[in-house]
Amino acid sequence: RQRGGLMPDEARRLEVDEQREAALGAISSDGDALFDDVEGQSGILKAQARDAQRELLKREARRARKRWGGSNAAEPEHKYSTATFKISPRKLQLLASQIGGKPIDLAILQMQFSAKRAAKRVQSTLALARDHAAEKGMDVKRLVVSEAWVGKGRYIARADIKGRARMGTKHHPSARLSIVLRYGKTWEQKEYETIQAAVRKVRSLGTGGIARVQRPIVNVHQRPGWNI
Repeated sequence: RQRGGLMPDEARRLEVDEQREAALGAISSDGDALFDDVEGQSGILKAQARDAQRELLKREARRARKRWGGSNAAEPEHKYSTATFKISPRKLQLLASQIGGKPIDLAILQMQFSAKRAAKRVQSTLALARDHAAEKGMDVKRLVVSEAWVGKGRYIARADIKGRARMGTKHHPSARLSIVLRYGKTWEQKEYETIQAAVRKVRSLGTGGIARVQRPIVNVHQRPGWNI
């Protein structure tokens, strides 16, 4: 392009335009061909149909991603994120780790009783994501916070005025939280599986091949002089 030439895509587009103009000029208003050289017309029509089909498939895939939150998802899911707000990503990651892998109702309950300042915003985000998933037709009782991650925002730099005519730089971080809701096990199911796993572990230990023997208890009475 710097040398005055054309890119391959631009050259192909110009060639297709020239063929289209030649084909349209070779057809009269009655639909009869004025010239015998109209070979490019069928190729142009096929290319247009192929491009239209490709755009239709892209539009359907985009609509599916917007509805279910992912094109390759085997089960329906819902993705939701907050706007970028003023908070350190490290502090927000603590809340993301706290709600990750938990049922949606339990995650909202955790944020309700959390002492963190950003817990209210995270709680509102979880509630909105749950309501939007319910509008899609998903079962709210089976929803689990499958993924929760934090993205960094802009770091605004401000002047930090100090004494003796000195100045430093003060940074104001920002971050955003993104979550993905999918179907998973409820809290009752997880608790039941944990109890069953503990029971199986205890039963697998057994007696270790040692037989218990009833032995007589000796030295039952306290001997004189022990309290001295």
